[in-house]
Amino acid sequence: MGADQFSQSLEMLDSGRRLAAAGADDLLMLAQSYAYVFPCDTTLAMLASLGPLVEIGAGTGYWAHRLRSIGADIVAYDQAPVDGERANRYHLRTKPWTHVAQGDQAVLSGHADRALFLCWPPLYSSLGDCLTHYSGDTVAYIGDGGYRTARLDHLHEAFTKVASAPVRALDPYPGFPAQLTIWKRTAG
Repeated sequence: MGADQFSQSLEMLDSGRRLAAAGADDLLMLAQSYAYVFPCDTTLAMLASLGPLVEIGAGTGYWAHRLRSIGADIVAYDQAPVDGERANRYHLRTKPWTHVAQGDQAVLSGHADRALFLCWPPLYSSLGDCLTHYSGDTVAYIGDGGYRTARLDHLHEAFTKVASAPVRALDPYPGFPAQLTIWKRTAG
């Protein structure tokens, strides 16, 4: 897939100075305009293979946009879509990358036929209780296990991890790498 503005911006930061040394403002602007995690082609392919998908906490819709561009079937929700009436405290008020419907984790009760996708859910958000509303079989979670991202309540009790892959977070917690983990509901 060709480079887009997000990947070009990261390449510029990498080539001009190390990303870790980039100004916090540079990284925050990228995160607020695109996403807090960079979607590489490998990660997108892993997610697309799980489809259809439902994304909660979609923010700007950038991940849904990238997934749709490779043919994935995804429905994206956020409590405060960036073009909605309520301000989104994690993303700039801007035009979304793709359609993001207004909705919180309660909408998951109507999407048991889709794999649940969460990307970098905020640490102190209510997204940790998504599994209370989700009765589907597959969860794809991009996070760091509770250092900068919400832990999913009952994930380890109800699901088994079947795959993982490293991802590039813009502001990872030192010593706890961000990763995509894929989980399947435990039989029983």
